Amino acid sequence: MGKSGENHKYEIIDKAPAKINLTLDVLYKREDGFHEVEMVMTTIDLADRIELALLESNTIKIDCSASFVPTDERNLAYQAAKLLKERFQVDKGVSIYIQKEIPVAAGLAGGSSDAAATIKGLNQLWDLGLTMDEMAPLEQNLAQMCLSVYMEVQL
Repeated sequence: MGKSGENHKYEIIDKAPAKINLTLDVLYKREDGFHEVEMVMTTIDLADRIELALLESNTIKIDCSASFVPTDERNLAYQAAKLLKERFQVDKGVSIYIQKEIPVAAGLAGGSSDAAATIKGLNQLWDLGLTMDEMAPLEQNLAQMCLSVYMEVQL
């Protein structure tokens, strides 16, 4: 049962763990505007909870326990769902509820972890049949976009 108290016939619940960088080296800025980086990350025992519920309407709906987290196209979970819908011509929708436990803007990769959990969950919810090897580039693309924005602000 989702946050709204509604019963959904199809629902996926997953954890999105926080991550810390053990090392992070910015190598150079690529022609596409993103930075090439090398990093070693590990998860820690802190996670957001992601609830995905199938919608028959062709929409993406985001709700979050933290009122200051965007619930529109700026949200990385939204971007992950949109990417899958466009790339695989999905004509169903999803309601995404994010129970925030990872502090926002703390450098713990909460947004990109939420996006990765969304991709993994939607693969199952929308029956896409993607392997981990097929999902990894999608997750890396979203994480790279997030990191590149962060690096632009810092550099």
